[in-house]
Amino acid sequence: MTNGRRLLILESTWDEKGQYLRPEISVHPFFQGMTEAMGVSMVYRQFNAKEDLRLLLHDFVRDRRFGYCYIAAHGGDGKIYGVGREEIKLSNIMTASAHAEGKGFIFGACRFVTRQIARRFLWETRAQFLAGYSHDIDWIQSMLVDISFFTFLFRGSGHDAFRAATRLYSEHRLARKIGFTVYKRERAAQRVRASLPRNGHAHAHR
Repeated sequence: MTNGRRLLILESTWDEKGQYLRPEISVHPFFQGMTEAMGVSMVYRQFNAKEDLRLLLHDFVRDRRFGYCYIAAHGGDGKIYGVGREEIKLSNIMTASAHAEGKGFIFGACRFVTRQIARRFLWETRAQFLAGYSHDIDWIQSMLVDISFFTFLFRGSGHDAFRAATRLYSEHRLARKIGFTVYKRERAAQRVRASLPRNGHAHAHR
């Protein structure tokens, strides 16, 4: 069965000092404006800990109306963070995202999406693609690149992540500069294919 085109936005807190009652930034208004302008259905939810994220990803994977999940959070090597800097490890995310055939995952997080992680994630979850960043990124810059990627994904690319990434690299140099990369799994072998930003073309990596 083909997945729908709805977008799920999952966001954790950005406050690293424990001041959780003060106003803070959020990707929500930016993505709400983009999806409303494009006529795309979006659902936004916040998560605080690994259990929150597990339940949300569990529902996402099983709901055929949704095709894409964007996760915005602080990140590190092989993990993202919830409230109070609770570590949510790659293994937790993969377990919750099992059997995600045909779905795409995009992480707006520092140092989370590397080639090695992409290979593990895509082959264990069976997801269609994984996208994000392998090093530290600026919040505003990465959020703008992520929104631009979704704009191309929803319009003019036939919902093909590599085609959307190629247009992104062509029209927005910032995407290359900060290293936004899309990974897809190759069916014939246990390899992943990356839309490398250095030239905008896809290459396979073990």
